[in-house]
Amino acid sequence: MTSSNTERLYFTTKLAYGAGDFGPAIAANILVFYLLFFFTNVAGLPPGLAGSILMIGKISDAINDPIIGVLSDKTRSRWGRRLPWILGGIIPFAFCYSLQWTIPQFSDNLNVNQWGLFIYYVVIGILFNIAYTTVNLPYTALTPELTQDYNERTSLNSFRFSFSIGGSILSLILYILASIAYPDQPQTRFFILGLSCSFLGIIALLWCSLRIQEKGRNPILNLNQKKQLGTVLTGIGILGISYGILRMIPVTSNIVGGNGQIDYMSFFSLLSGSLLFGFGSSLFLAKIENHLATQEVKQSQENHQPQTNLSFSQQLKIVFNNVPFLFVIGIYLCSWLAVQLTASILVYFVVSYMNLREDQSGLVALAVQGTALVMLFFWQALCQKLDKKAVYFMGTSVWIIAQIGLFLLQPGQVSFMFILAIMAGFGVSVAYLIPWSMVPDVIELDELETGQRREGVFYAFMVLLQKFGLALGLFLVGVVLEAAGFVEQIPGQALPTQPETALFAIRIAVGPLPAIILIIGLILAYFYPITREVHAEIRLKLQEKYQQQNNQE
Repeated sequence: MTSSNTERLYFTTKLAYGAGDFGPAIAANILVFYLLFFFTNVAGLPPGLAGSILMIGKISDAINDPIIGVLSDKTRSRWGRRLPWILGGIIPFAFCYSLQWTIPQFSDNLNVNQWGLFIYYVVIGILFNIAYTTVNLPYTALTPELTQDYNERTSLNSFRFSFSIGGSILSLILYILASIAYPDQPQTRFFILGLSCSFLGIIALLWCSLRIQEKGRNPILNLNQKKQLGTVLTGIGILGISYGILRMIPVTSNIVGGNGQIDYMSFFSLLSGSLLFGFGSSLFLAKIENHLATQEVKQSQENHQPQTNLSFSQQLKIVFNNVPFLFVIGIYLCSWLAVQLTASILVYFVVSYMNLREDQSGLVALAVQGTALVMLFFWQALCQKLDKKAVYFMGTSVWIIAQIGLFLLQPGQVSFMFILAIMAGFGVSVAYLIPWSMVPDVIELDELETGQRREGVFYAFMVLLQKFGLALGLFLVGVVLEAAGFVEQIPGQALPTQPETALFAIRIAVGPLPAIILIIGLILAYFYPITREVHAEIRLKLQEKYQQQNNQE
């Protein structure tokens, strides 16, 4: 058994691992902030019907998440258990995501057309969620496959969520630029945005799957293949970056069809070129990590592969008998339900209550995500000295104050709105970092107690509950808005004036409701039992157990 003290990862490995969350993040962030708005104000669906679409799509994950988690755990291939799933799901993920931003015409009759759109978006939503799970769930289970070091796992998750929050920020910038480029063409704006996010997601997911190596397994590409492909991708990336820069320079912009300033195409070229450059460079500079590739590790992985003779119901029973895991999923559910509620209602709050332009909602979300990205490094450094739950307490407390402030905000107080958005970013960053950093510790406790590693099942329920939180939040928002008299926008017509009841419902959903949920999360975090000292004891016992097994063999 390799000592956790020697299980350090190269910088390019951490970059590639982080990139694996960039694709899902850049796609999901636009979904979270704008899909409900797209349904009601672009496709012209009633908010109750729109919320039902999202709920049905996410509930379908109640089936596919645990199934894919178990199948991932049972997968046997030369590349490992996770990477084949990620690689195989990339194209379906991108294709189904693009289809979510199209508006087919089924009938000239408004009611018939709305129901046709309802069925279309339900089917596409279910297919997309299956594809999303196929790439994202095995990805989330990669952390314990790469390192068992306590601090290195936190560092690895910092890279992951740097890319995740970074992708969220960049998706919002793309949305703002698309709104400027197509101010009176919302259908075109969202369609182009969907295609762009799909393309960026393909690059990022390939970066992760072709660079990462699972412990004790062969990489998909050998070192020579990585260097050859890396050289080509680096060159293409440089061309993309150069094209974007040339479009922004007044002297050269006419040559390449630009306008001498930052526009949508310039930014997209810079972004895609930068991703390709990073992808290519990390392949070209790839090195073998001994704790992942030595014969001793390969033999150890073979000896300690999870048993697969347990039924699905038996595995679920074991998972839910793990008390610390129940605390983790509670903390995670509360954190993400608060995030999703605020995100889904934010554009309505900015446009209908604060009376600002639609693209201003992107700037508010950008303030939240930008602060979260900066604070992520601060919280990660603090985790080296304090227990994870103490860090969670600090960030979430500031977040609760911000949510209450949003409820008290009055139209015209734009500066104060952005200050509150920055404060919320302090807490959103711990919602990204802390729960996911706790899961590997819980998995090792389960391994100590049962002798099996079931990362896929544990991570399946983490992802499942995130989606349940999103489904519940969006469905409740849609139903409450419709009950409060919210008036959906008819495609091609001016934005309607909302009644006072709808505006009050928007304020409740953006402020007090998320604050209450976060307080419940704090209570759960207080009772979370795995501290730094407890984890060290778990690791010591596991190493002793492995040593005894190796001696017997």
